[in-house]
Amino acid sequence: MNSIYRNAFHKWALTVLMLGMVLGATAQIPMQGNFKVSQLSDKQIMQLWQRAQKSGMSETEAIEELVKRGLSASEVNTFKQRIVQVQNQNKSSFTSQNSIKDTASFFRDSSWIIAVPQIRKISPYYGMEFFSNPTISFEPNLSQAPPKNYIIGPGDELNISVTGANETNFSSEITKEGNLQIPYVGIVNISGLTIDQASQKIKQKMKVAYPLMSTGRTQLLVTIENVKSIKIMVVGEAEKPGTYTVSALSDFFNVLFLSGGPTINGSLRKIELIRNNAVVETVDFYEFLQKGLFAKNIKLNNQDIIRFPVYQKRVSVNGQIKRPAIYELAEKETMQDLIQLAGGMGDTAYTESIKVVQLGSKERLLRDVAANDLAYFIPRNADSVYIEKIPSIYNNRVILAGAVKRPGSYELTEKLSVASLINKADGILDKAYTNRATIFRRNPTTYERELISFEVSKLLSGTEKDIALLKDDSVQIYAKDALMDVPSITVGGNVRTPGTFQFNPGISLEDAILLAGGFTNDAATHKVEISRLEKNKSDTLANKLIDLITVEVDSSLSRAGKSKTLLEPLDYIFVPRLLNYRNLGSIKIRGEVLYAGDYALERRDESVQELIKRAGGITPNGSFGNTQVYRNNLRVATTVLTDEDNSATDRFLLLPGDSIYIPRNEAFVEVKGQVFNQQIFKFESKRFKSYISDAGGVTDKGNLKKAYIQYSNGVNKKINSFLFFRIYPTVKAGSKIIVPEVNPAEKKGLTIFELSALTGILTAIVSMVSLLRN
Repeated sequence: MNSIYRNAFHKWALTVLMLGMVLGATAQIPMQGNFKVSQLSDKQIMQLWQRAQKSGMSETEAIEELVKRGLSASEVNTFKQRIVQVQNQNKSSFTSQNSIKDTASFFRDSSWIIAVPQIRKISPYYGMEFFSNPTISFEPNLSQAPPKNYIIGPGDELNISVTGANETNFSSEITKEGNLQIPYVGIVNISGLTIDQASQKIKQKMKVAYPLMSTGRTQLLVTIENVKSIKIMVVGEAEKPGTYTVSALSDFFNVLFLSGGPTINGSLRKIELIRNNAVVETVDFYEFLQKGLFAKNIKLNNQDIIRFPVYQKRVSVNGQIKRPAIYELAEKETMQDLIQLAGGMGDTAYTESIKVVQLGSKERLLRDVAANDLAYFIPRNADSVYIEKIPSIYNNRVILAGAVKRPGSYELTEKLSVASLINKADGILDKAYTNRATIFRRNPTTYERELISFEVSKLLSGTEKDIALLKDDSVQIYAKDALMDVPSITVGGNVRTPGTFQFNPGISLEDAILLAGGFTNDAATHKVEISRLEKNKSDTLANKLIDLITVEVDSSLSRAGKSKTLLEPLDYIFVPRLLNYRNLGSIKIRGEVLYAGDYALERRDESVQELIKRAGGITPNGSFGNTQVYRNNLRVATTVLTDEDNSATDRFLLLPGDSIYIPRNEAFVEVKGQVFNQQIFKFESKRFKSYISDAGGVTDKGNLKKAYIQYSNGVNKKINSFLFFRIYPTVKAGSKIIVPEVNPAEKKGLTIFELSALTGILTAIVSMVSLLRN
């Protein structure tokens, strides 16, 4: 019991380790999903291995657990190389208990592969998926006693029990020579015997030491305690060929499953068992797949060989078949056999013939195989069989639709007429339109659509000749309501669920508003407007088409007190909104005010100045002249807010959603852009160029002509030029001077036209000066 608990604890400890136990004091191992060994440092590798060893795991168990926790199969050898490399570089950190002594054996060990998660492979070849199903464990039952015909051989361990007058019990393994050592009896050779035969031979030998066995007073019981192992070789087109060591109780199919089945070119119909250089059995695995039966319980002997030959014939079957796949066929199996292997045809399959595509020497051939020939037609290798679906064509159908009690499709019987068809459908509905009905018929010769009209009431009463029906006729009985235009009214405006509603005679205005969910809180019930179409039957084009009616409606929609207003078809009812019952919106104000926050607009014409007063006014550090107003996320440039005493007569009107920011009154000027020393200067001068000079002047890439100033109120001013003179804007406190970069696309110097114009201006000035002197 102690060993059981110890092993369970070891497993638990390593699981905790794999979930991301912190290694050392700094790092954590990435153990989520398929992690890479390259993600681990040497220190993490060493600590991971040492902790696994301390938990009692062997080297193999540690690798298996790593694979279960996310180490991919391709990374196992990389991990092994890293741990050996780390061990060689840090021998002092590894003890005799946690070091890898036999590195060659450590690299060769591949028992960890059983821990790799298996995924079921989808194969188009019938039977192949059986071998790739990870949920199946096709192993012999070792807990059962061997059968009586079991052949004893070297490696078997027998248990001999003597009871009765003499009692003894011992176990002994059969030697390589086939001998069994029995105390007080000697050596008995029982190799090649069954259990019953071996029991008789042992009993004869033991009668000498136990004479009472002859009288029956002493009994002998011989059982097999441990079964020997045998080696079976799997060759040919096997998925995992090689030599397998299995229990002697394993049969042919156990080893077949261990080998992974055949490859894509392997056969499942002629699997060979070779013994003593001769084929002793040929197994058709389809017998097991189709019927679940083992035709032969084939026992294996040591050194037997299982061979998967290459397939000879495969045929694909698709379409209306129960198990579409690619099937391997025996040499003389027919198309009928192929259909049976595939589970038979589908419920909607066309059974009169099937399509077969065969490969010719240069091109493909299409063959139609009749149902009578399926039992004789032998498919060829690489044939493709397709079973078609029965088309949606009826041979004896008529359709009855519309205002009848049981519309639908009906069987076309002999002498079936329209009247008898209506009677089959339990007659017409009360809403049926009996003056006219139609039969849609397709001309069997021209295949064109024809329409035949009849009067339902007369045909059912017998006063009109009944009409015989033909294949695919469709009889339509119309309903009265389907032939009438359904009038409607529309309710819009301030009601809870505006929309269009069906008009019914007697409906009133209050009824319509009730259908629309009633009034909203802000509905102007005293001014409900009805737009009504004029009943103008004139043949001349009129200008006025709508009559407007304004009605006051009780908000409770009560019938008492006033006569109700009746509506007419196509009326449009509009409920307006109360003119002044609404929120005008809110304004955000931030910065240097006493009570910053979000304020509701009091009036439609409320100004910035008034809102600032509501917010308690500007703090001593605030600058009203630099007030910033934002509208639709854009800054509004304005010169209205320039009065430092907040007493300007011009009013800046606000709109819902505007934002106001009052900045601090800071006496600084910022110079930025293409200057040598971008800086913020104390405001001491109003001269533009003095600040440019203080910033070190304009760089080679700077364009002084395009420089501009940005005032704190959002207004921008650029440098103006007249002839050779430049007029610089005045600098104010809180301004920003921006010197942009020269645009390489701009031309340098004056153009010919500019030079010509300048020359003309100078000439005119000189002429004027000369005239004035004279």
